[in-house]
Amino acid sequence: MKEREAWVDVTRGFAIYLVVLGHCIQYATPLDYEFHENIVFQLIYGFHMPLFMIVSGYLFWYSINRYNLIHGVLAKMKGIMVPCLSWGVVTYLCDILMTGYRPINVKTCLIYTAYSNWFLWAVFYCSLYGFVTKYLFRNNIFGYIIVIAVNWMIPDIGNYAGAKRMLPFFIIGMLANRYHILDKIKGTKVLALVLGTGVLYLISLKFNCIELITGTIGSAVIILTFYSLCSRFQFKILSMLGKVSISIYLFTGIVFYFWIKEYFRIADTYRYRIKLMYIFLLSFGLTALAFGISWLLQKNKIVSRLFLGK
Repeated sequence: MKEREAWVDVTRGFAIYLVVLGHCIQYATPLDYEFHENIVFQLIYGFHMPLFMIVSGYLFWYSINRYNLIHGVLAKMKGIMVPCLSWGVVTYLCDILMTGYRPINVKTCLIYTAYSNWFLWAVFYCSLYGFVTKYLFRNNIFGYIIVIAVNWMIPDIGNYAGAKRMLPFFIIGMLANRYHILDKIKGTKVLALVLGTGVLYLISLKFNCIELITGTIGSAVIILTFYSLCSRFQFKILSMLGKVSISIYLFTGIVFYFWIKEYFRIADTYRYRIKLMYIFLLSFGLTALAFGISWLLQKNKIVSRLFLGK
């Protein structure tokens, strides 16, 4: 794999903050608040998970050229499924402590984990499809079409629905790297594309287009923006967040589910500006806290491999 492009971690860092901000709008506002009508929430949820999946597919293209089939699958199991299982166990224990979830046994814990952290499962399933396109279809374009068709025909068993939604975005990322799409966009073309795709994204939201359209266009806006800016600016904070985006996503998910939505919703009696300030301050604070936890997890090699996939 060539030297990691700066825009990759910066983009993931920006995306993970948007995830935290979106969850704050969803879980820290009053119970009767129609968060789906919030314009910021709509802008974020139109593309944030497709963006993560496109970047994952982009990076995965290096994996299929770096590993053989067996080593590649094992690498994905260690990098994705190990932290998925570890965080799933933590979530399971939190559920027992906070809500009295029962029964308590290994089988229940494994089943619980299999239904937790849907995005990591989706990345793993999509990675398996990615290996199929190489070793069964030799990366032929028709192979991508076949796996997408097969993906849609598989029933939504367990947490598979996430993979069904995300596979097209994963393949878009793979193809973007395979055909060096970003390398072909230079100079003033980037600014024109950012403005053009930005307008198209707003139009797609206005007309309530399907996720494949809004997710792809919205992701293109962010990727093109940081691809262009990272050649002139460093964005150190976003880059640091991007390097541990998975643990930030999983840790804040637990915090939102068990604490924020139960104990930290702001009352509706406060003025709009105060509620707005509260949401942004809470999103900054939770992001900083999650990054601090991730930084501590990195200090121990075993713990890092269990919770960060490293």
